[in-house]
Amino acid sequence: MLGWSLGLLFGASVFVLYPFFSSRTDSQPGESAGKKIAQQDNVRSYKDQQKHHQQQLSRGEIDEQQYERLLADAQRLLLLNAQTSTPPESQSQSKSSGGLWLAPVLIVFLSVSTFFIYQQLGAFADQHIADLIQQQSLDSNDMGVAKEHSDNLIAAVEKRVEARADNVYYWMMLAQSALGDKDISRANNYFAQALKVNPKDSYLLGQYAESLFLLDESRFTERVTLAVDKAFMADANNQTVLGLKGIEAFSNNDLNQAVRYWRLAQKNLGSDSIVFQGLQLGIDRALLMLSAVADKSALFSVTVDLSIDASVTFDKDQLVFVAVLQSDGPSMPLAAIKLLASQLPDKVTLSDRNVLIPGQSLSSVDVIKVVARLSSTGSATPQSGDWEAVSKPLVLTQEGIQTALSINRRRQ
Repeated sequence: MLGWSLGLLFGASVFVLYPFFSSRTDSQPGESAGKKIAQQDNVRSYKDQQKHHQQQLSRGEIDEQQYERLLADAQRLLLLNAQTSTPPESQSQSKSSGGLWLAPVLIVFLSVSTFFIYQQLGAFADQHIADLIQQQSLDSNDMGVAKEHSDNLIAAVEKRVEARADNVYYWMMLAQSALGDKDISRANNYFAQALKVNPKDSYLLGQYAESLFLLDESRFTERVTLAVDKAFMADANNQTVLGLKGIEAFSNNDLNQAVRYWRLAQKNLGSDSIVFQGLQLGIDRALLMLSAVADKSALFSVTVDLSIDASVTFDKDQLVFVAVLQSDGPSMPLAAIKLLASQLPDKVTLSDRNVLIPGQSLSSVDVIKVVARLSSTGSATPQSGDWEAVSKPLVLTQEGIQTALSINRRRQ
């Protein structure tokens, strides 16, 4: 790269010096013809530079602003060459040759300005990074040397992104390096920076969601859920995202959905890959839990001999809600059914077929209580004025349990 740059600089210097030497060797009768030749050479040199810069622009090596700046420099050089190579007709041969002192000044100016412009606008830093990547691959067998080259590479990339923040590849390199160092916070920040450059990239969205999930201690916080859903909308076949969706479903006890997501994530993976085997472990665990629930649901049940006390006045079309709750747990029912008051007295049986949340299991708790409520408004939410009955704590057994309730207490 350096040799090529010096070669171009030498070629440009020839064009700069040519008018000075050609003006000295021109005879007086042929001076006009010499001036025309020099002007043609200057114009041809300018056009060559213009063509070269256009090629750089089309290849993406420079942007539009850099192209305009380089073209302006070439135009100024053309004007300067034209002025130094076309002295007035009235000047003598000796007087025109006195401008040779300007030649070394122009050469120095061209060298310094070229070096400065290349440092600012060229790909010197990118070439240095490419060289470091190549060195790292060549020295991969020597762990000590490879680690040193890796550190130098990351340091160079961190410095380069300050000027080239639009380079997604550099942000990805930094993110993967941070993950290797188990610095999840830095990795997540680098993925976020990459998404600023390309916000619709499905791979980046998946990596960002995964790093955010790890950053939030493998919990589906609100921001993690939003990030996973956004990545899923961008690419429903992304293996990373499907794995996360499976974990989310599993954490919500939606075991069938978790198995579905994880099996989709296994597609296009070899059965001997670590990722495939990790997904299979999750699938096996979910299927085992589903099997246990299926076995228990056939044995575990709650049968209630339910009636309404004779002292309670009610309409035959009023709704009666019967619910099974965890004895010392939240007020959200595990399972529930509703029936008309005219159907009582009767025996009512609740099992896992009556659960309210998919994946939830009545048999997942040991001690329960049963609540029967005659609704005064028709709402499933308890209201003041409803009549109800609450059982004592009941221990679930494989043989099932039975209890009797008479609705006779009014809610205040």
